[in-house]
Amino acid sequence: MSSSLRFLWPTKNGGGGSGDDGGGGGYFDGVALEVTVLSADSLRLPPSYSPLPRRLRPYVTVSSSDAPGSACSTSVSGGAPSGGEHAWGDTLVVPVGAGFLEGRANVHVAVLSEPACRLVGATPLGWCGIPAADVLDGLRPPRALRRLSYSLRCPRRGGGAPPGSPAWGHGVVHLAVRVLGLRDDAPATAPTAAAPAPVQQGWCRVAMGIPVSGASSAAASAFVGMPLSSWGATSR
Repeated sequence: MSSSLRFLWPTKNGGGGSGDDGGGGGYFDGVALEVTVLSADSLRLPPSYSPLPRRLRPYVTVSSSDAPGSACSTSVSGGAPSGGEHAWGDTLVVPVGAGFLEGRANVHVAVLSEPACRLVGATPLGWCGIPAADVLDGLRPPRALRRLSYSLRCPRRGGGAPPGSPAWGHGVVHLAVRVLGLRDDAPATAPTAAAPAPVQQGWCRVAMGIPVSGASSAAASAFVGMPLSSWGATSR
């Protein structure tokens, strides 16, 4: 399995190079996400009524919303049947900024199939997002390589997908990911806001209890109750 390395380092001003200029006090300048596309399996072409012969020839693109025009792609994998495993080993590097590092944006990974005819565009097979929480988990340094696998979402999801169409089940992509260029004194990423607990209706609500063990007036007056569902059934 051949491996290639493709670098793409655009700056915020659109020019090449790197440095400590720009926003964020220089903490995020030159920071990039290295994504090695290992393999993908269970890929399949969507149904089509085209009379032209169709062949699964997948490739993977990686892009960052922090850097417009940062999309780069692997080579085309061929030879494996539909549903089989396709291997690449290509390493792609895309710049990331505060949006990704603070958990407000994901790095987008899309799997497409190259058409047999040049007059037809590539066929989307599925996509996924790499959130910062999967890479900056606090367990290992950001530069440590992490192997991640993602289920691919329907390529039409959110863009006119038919009602009731499945969101998952369009294959799995296997990646090796790490952060490059993140300084040790960079500020901690903003924590993700916790979702509020759902409101519980009826009598069965969660409440803070007081321990009743020991010699106390509360313990003396405490008694063991019956669950509400059983009590309701026996009280009829």
